Amino acid sequence: MEDKQQIYLSAIGINCNDKEALYQLAMTLDNNQKSIVLPSGESMIKEHLLLKVIDIDPIYAMAYFKLAVILINGKRSSINLLSGQSFTKQQLLLKAIECDPSFASSYNNLATTLSNGETITLNNGQIMTEQQLYLKSIDCDPTNPNSYNNLGQTLSRGESITLNNGQSMTKQQLYLKAIEGNPTSSSTYYHNLGFTLVDGGSITLNNGQSMTKQQLYLKALEISPNNHLLYEYLASTLLGDESVTLPNGQSMNKKQLNLKTISLDPTHYNSYNNIANMLKYTESVIFPSGESLTQKQIYAKMIQIKPHYFIGYYNLALCMTTKETFTLHNNTKMTRQQLFWEANRLDQTKIKIFRDIGLTLLNNKQKITMPNGEQMSRRQLLRFARERF
Repeated sequence: MEDKQQIYLSAIGINCNDKEALYQLAMTLDNNQKSIVLPSGESMIKEHLLLKVIDIDPIYAMAYFKLAVILINGKRSSINLLSGQSFTKQQLLLKAIECDPSFASSYNNLATTLSNGETITLNNGQIMTEQQLYLKSIDCDPTNPNSYNNLGQTLSRGESITLNNGQSMTKQQLYLKAIEGNPTSSSTYYHNLGFTLVDGGSITLNNGQSMTKQQLYLKALEISPNNHLLYEYLASTLLGDESVTLPNGQSMNKKQLNLKTISLDPTHYNSYNNIANMLKYTESVIFPSGESLTQKQIYAKMIQIKPHYFIGYYNLALCMTTKETFTLHNNTKMTRQQLFWEANRLDQTKIKIFRDIGLTLLNNKQKITMPNGEQMSRRQLLRFARERF
């Protein structure tokens, strides 16, 4: 890398406005914080080099594209060119497309900035949806794996879409095409394909290799061993006390895989829930933090992580007796009934919670006040839940 840098620096020393040498020098810097000293004595980071390229050549498409990547990775809203003009990441990508209308990656990255149903107007006046941008990207580069993968994510199970060349492709076929284009560098393609399979299902890759759902997740882990989600996905393929051998040779069961997820992301809600659901009331498990938690304590931990999500309150209530109370992390004491009510407040679509609230009443003479002010007995709550469930 240093040899390449010296070549580009020598070229810049001969011509300080050598845009190609400046751009290539920028590409040798692996992040936007690393700097390099030019022959003039000026110190520049990647971003500054790209801005200089655009100042020299205002239609240098790749420089706009790379600046957009810097904004996306740095979660920044905008950047000022040397001319003083301010650009957002969308505007940078639109400019890249204007400078090079066949730039496939610009269409792909622009599509990722749109939410579902949103459209964007290109600088030539053409209005495009997220799907249309991915289709255009594939049209410009039929080998671009990211565009096939991202287009696949816009489709529902069983849905298909017609490419600009007239070829119809399903969600699965798009993921298969993405893997064909890049079989070794992206775990996302494999786990997305895994999502399309039923438990125990298999699929044949475009190279003729047959893979099960579990094997797809294992392949994804081989590529991205630090992706916490992949351990949870892999755990979902196991039954009971089954274990699986990871690409590194380590054998892990369902509980261990979920604990591995938590070791990589201590706030990963689903894995806490998965582990708690495996335990008996009296059992406990030691977490990567060293904490030993019972089933109830794990549900309380979930409430601490996501206090506005119903399932922690609901599952904790299910573990308790009618007269029992539990003290949450914020020192709030709650009864079983109060936990059910809080779960109901957070998600009123879960009608079964009314049944559980009804069962906290000891007899039909006891009544409880509903959110609308109506008083209902045990029998009325059970009927209410039964009629709507």
